[in-house]
Amino acid sequence: MKSKGRLKLIIIALALTFGITACASSTSSTGGNRKNLKRLKTNKEGELGQNWKDYIVHKRNPPSSFRTGFVAFVYKLKEDKKIILDDQWIAVTSDEMKAKGKIFDGTTSAEILGHNQELYGYLVYRSADIVSVRIVDEQTVQLNYRYNRNYSQ
Repeated sequence: MKSKGRLKLIIIALALTFGITACASSTSSTGGNRKNLKRLKTNKEGELGQNWKDYIVHKRNPPSSFRTGFVAFVYKLKEDKKIILDDQWIAVTSDEMKAKGKIFDGTTSAEILGHNQELYGYLVYRSADIVSVRIVDEQTVQLNYRYNRNYSQ
């Protein structure tokens, strides 16, 4: 019985070690990384909203079962660089769509940075949500966005 107990402990220790090293490696420069999302000290939501036609803009709805409104906007620079977004992002194509776009919770503005810390665009999002940017190659980044439910809602 003692050897079975030790074997279980060894297996658990190996599983924990593997899990910790796997999590640590996912924050490398090629994995999801928060350093590629530089928070700005001032909120640029108003400035970006007024000049939205200077960018390629996408908005993100919250999960349908939670709240109305929007949770984030991506303002991509009109260059050959690419920001990969999941299918929950909707392109903003008219003044009416932009006018209806409002984030109801406290927002944060951040620069989306890629290879060599080059600017790809801006993200305005709910402060409660979890966001990271992964560098895919020298011309492409991937934005990973996770809605974080506030239990006070």
